[in-house]
Amino acid sequence: MAASASTERAREAAARAEVAAGGRVQAEQQRDQAQTAQAQAESAARQAAEQANQAKTQLQALVEQREQELDQMQQALNRVAETKRTPDGMVMVLPDSVFKFDFDSADLKPRNRELLSRVAGILLASKGFGLSIFGYTDDVGTKEYNQKLSERRAEAVRNYLVQAGIDAALVDAKGFGKTNPRIKAETEQAREMNRRVEIAVTDSEIKYMKEPVR
Repeated sequence: MAASASTERAREAAARAEVAAGGRVQAEQQRDQAQTAQAQAESAARQAAEQANQAKTQLQALVEQREQELDQMQQALNRVAETKRTPDGMVMVLPDSVFKFDFDSADLKPRNRELLSRVAGILLASKGFGLSIFGYTDDVGTKEYNQKLSERRAEAVRNYLVQAGIDAALVDAKGFGKTNPRIKAETEQAREMNRRVEIAVTDSEIKYMKEPVR
């Protein structure tokens, strides 16, 4: 009986040892799997960081390239009329002293057409830029009259630029009447400066370029 009991205990001990050994193997396998998953996650994170850095570098290079193009465009446009840089893009100002309309008219004079042809030639040399045409009047006349007149003149400029070859989808026009005067005065000189058309040049290819690169 004693021998049988000893044999049984030995078997039980062996069984427990086998279970324990199996548990250790399973634990080791789980540990190995966890380490593999961690290594894969770290590798994926490194790849994502590298891709993000590459994208940032490429974007920065593109931003610098577009800035150079804008600088060159501004230099060329400044030979035609006053052009300034703003936080929202570049604006070309065509005051009445440079870009004159007849009274109550939106018809383009020959001098206006010649000037716009030069502007169109410069803009056509650069791709990916959108245009907004803004019309303004002086303070003489009613608000409603000046609003409609400014819209007609802005639209006349837009139509000419589109006919010159600029994509119509990239050009819009809007009138502002006698709002936003450049010079707040009632002299004839001030009124001549306030009667104007502005051409705003914005980057339509990379709209997020204005956002800081982080």
